[in-house]
Amino acid sequence: MKKTAIIILNYNNPSDTIACIKSVERYNTAPVKYVIVDNGSTDGVSVPEIDAFLSGAFAGGYKCVQETDAVSGILPYVTFLTSLSNDGYARGNNKGIALTADDDEIDRLMILNNDILFIEDIIPALKEAQDNLPACAIISPLLMNGKGSGIDWNCARKDTTIGSWVKNNFLAPYYWLCKKSVYEIYRESLLLYKKEEPYPEFMPIELPSGSCMLVKKDVFAAIGNFDPATFLYYEENILYRKLLKLKLGNYIATGLRCVHLGAATMAKSPSKIVAQAAKASRSYYVRTYLDSPWWQRALLSVSDAWLQGFVFFKSIVKK
Repeated sequence: MKKTAIIILNYNNPSDTIACIKSVERYNTAPVKYVIVDNGSTDGVSVPEIDAFLSGAFAGGYKCVQETDAVSGILPYVTFLTSLSNDGYARGNNKGIALTADDDEIDRLMILNNDILFIEDIIPALKEAQDNLPACAIISPLLMNGKGSGIDWNCARKDTTIGSWVKNNFLAPYYWLCKKSVYEIYRESLLLYKKEEPYPEFMPIELPSGSCMLVKKDVFAAIGNFDPATFLYYEENILYRKLLKLKLGNYIATGLRCVHLGAATMAKSPSKIVAQAAKASRSYYVRTYLDSPWWQRALLSVSDAWLQGFVFFKSIVKK
């Protein structure tokens, strides 16, 4: 029986990575292999802590390799790849995916954030649905938020348009005065927000959840895996655009659930760095994947400048 490679990226967060693996081991019954990628952690503890856990838990089927090592053929049950640098979400995951290329036992990939916890056996049902849904490229489960209070609404989204960005930028003062939440601002792109259950069992979506998604290995190879030009953000938008050219779509299985603890890794990064990465990735996405006229891109730049001015104004008001 073919196996699913579970790709997990770690950066300065070994406790979540270990908890994620333990949750999969507890609930999963599907044949799998793990590829854990340490994305150039700088905390000095990630690599030794994860290595100690993996070597103890999977002694008979575990191998630790460095980025410079030549790896090919059949992988063991668990492979731990230590990267020399932090190359972001897309390239970090691509390094793990590359290790699976020559392993004929693997036919699917599950891209799994290390802040995901399994609470039920989702992979077998996701595989069955993927094989039976029309033109299904990527399928994800419903994500519950880490507080246990409901759904992480970002798990089912439509693609964001330039018009939406422009509108929300110009309306930023209004949103601020009305104390609108991010979910309220982007509610038009959130397919399940404010919708009453029961949801359709399998719902077509545009943007797959990069936190937990299942894809066939050959399909991902056909689109060149993740676009390595982004460091953080808009990877799902790019996947959607790539798959659209192949007339393939994405789905969410609303009856299958796991927990998304939240952006714990990003919480440890300076907000300025995160904002810069988001801006750079969006700029690349707009230039490369959106066939938009020059005047729309110009209007987006004007609205960005307006938003930046408003953010500066808010900082003065707060002081």
